[in-house]
Amino acid sequence: MKAVAFEYGARAATDFLDAHELSARTPFQTCGWWRAWIREAADAEGATPVLVHMTRPDRPTLVVGLQLHQDGGTALLRPLSWPWADYHEVAHVGDASSAGPEPDIGGLAEAIGRCQQEFGAKLELSDLIADGPLLRAVSELGATPWPTNLVFRLDLTDPDIVRRVSERRDIRRKRRRIERLGTLRLTCADTPGRIAARLPAFIDLHTQQWRDRPDAVAPFDGGVVDRTFGAVAAEPSSGARLHELWLDETLLAGWFGFWHDRTYYAYRTAYDLAHGRDSPGHLLTAAMVTELAALGTNTFDLMRGAYAYKLELPSSRARTVTASREPPCPL
Repeated sequence: MKAVAFEYGARAATDFLDAHELSARTPFQTCGWWRAWIREAADAEGATPVLVHMTRPDRPTLVVGLQLHQDGGTALLRPLSWPWADYHEVAHVGDASSAGPEPDIGGLAEAIGRCQQEFGAKLELSDLIADGPLLRAVSELGATPWPTNLVFRLDLTDPDIVRRVSERRDIRRKRRRIERLGTLRLTCADTPGRIAARLPAFIDLHTQQWRDRPDAVAPFDGGVVDRTFGAVAAEPSSGARLHELWLDETLLAGWFGFWHDRTYYAYRTAYDLAHGRDSPGHLLTAAMVTELAALGTNTFDLMRGAYAYKLELPSSRARTVTASREPPCPL
């Protein structure tokens, strides 16, 4: 016998997250990410959180994070933390082992359909993982899928790829040139306290780089974006990391991302424009790839966005999927 329940609104959703541990396929479905985003960003996005959870005695309890919007009088259900998260998927309550029973895709589809019926909403789910249970479930409902954002990944288990990133001829040349001025070093803030201490400098670096640029996406502005990054970093379960590349005591570049299930997710980067000639962002990437591979990381996930620096790397490419379904007929 299965049971379906909804946690509607910020208070109910955060109470549920406070009371449960979740297993997630990506960092964007951890308790830490969802909780921080709900508390700091949901109101600014005009979103009401809805957690849908479906329980069966013989299967893992599945949790789908959604958010309810009103768009010109039309109710829309989108993935929770849209448009901030690069991937959307289901989470599981507790430790969901890959060797355990398969998730109940049919039951999950029924739960999502009931949520749609409850709110009379159109379903519009973007950046779904192509082989994931969430896409399989909404496909069972008859949702229309299509490929959307291109994502890029580096296979750090392949020594040739690691070498091609870290020892490219132009990288070696720029590394030698800048090392004439001092010593390069890579640091990683990997606890909430350490990230909190370094985050203001990263925010300042990013602000300087993107100031007055019309193509800036969700720039730091002293408001909700800054607070949300701080709140995510303060959550241990988010897996947040802040890598920084230094020339002696000068900060050259930084990368705010997540380490989750042997994958590094590269979320936001910034570099010092004064050293742009030396490509500090490329030098940071090369140093991180070398270190993360040595630490046993399997994948460096550059995520969505076909930026030039990603196209230069020996990455594999895939697409996320969007699926939509019109509101069901009233019962």
